[in-house]
Order: sequence, then structure tokens, then C-alpha cells
Amino acid sequence: MPEKVKQTGRIWTSAHYAGVEENDETRLEVQTFDVQPAMAKVSLGLTINLGNYESARCDAGVELPAYVEELDDAFAKAWKMAEEQVQEMTKDLKKR
Repeated sequence: MPEKVKQTGRIWTSAHYAGVEENDETRLEVQTFDVQPAMAKVSLGLTINLGNYESARCDAGVELPAYVEELDDAFAKAWKMAEEQVQEMTKDLKKR
């Protein structure tokens, strides 16, 4: 029997605006795999015009291990997670 492969996923975010740079990376607890997993990796970003020739850039990414047969679902889950992160980071900027 193959040795189970323990894997972690990641969520990363970054925001750049008005000389400010914020970065965060979170490790996720994920299932233990019987074989080397495939990775569903999604990166999403949004640039917001703040006016007066200024803009803000917010990026988020998610990396999830999955069995090859589960990649479609893993990509959909990773996309949703990244999208939620970008929306959360930009909601205050959009109010300006």
C-alpha cells in the first residue's frame, strides 16, 4: 500500500495602494492523500481607480491539492475562495 501523502493548501493575498503594501499568506489543513496530489491553483486580481491618478491593486490566490479526478471541483472551489478574498479586500476601496 502506498504511503499517504500529507499536503497543505495555501491562500495568499496582497494589496498595493498609496505607497502601502499588505501581504498575507494562510496555510490550510487539507485531506491526506494516498498518492501525490494534483494542484488546483488560481490567482485573481483587481485594480481600482481611486481618482486623482491613483489606483489600488488587490490580488488573491488559492492553491488546493486534489486528486486528478477532483480537479474541476477543486478549481471551482479555489476560484470562489480567491474571489471572496478580493471582494473583501476591495469593498472599502470601492466606497471612496
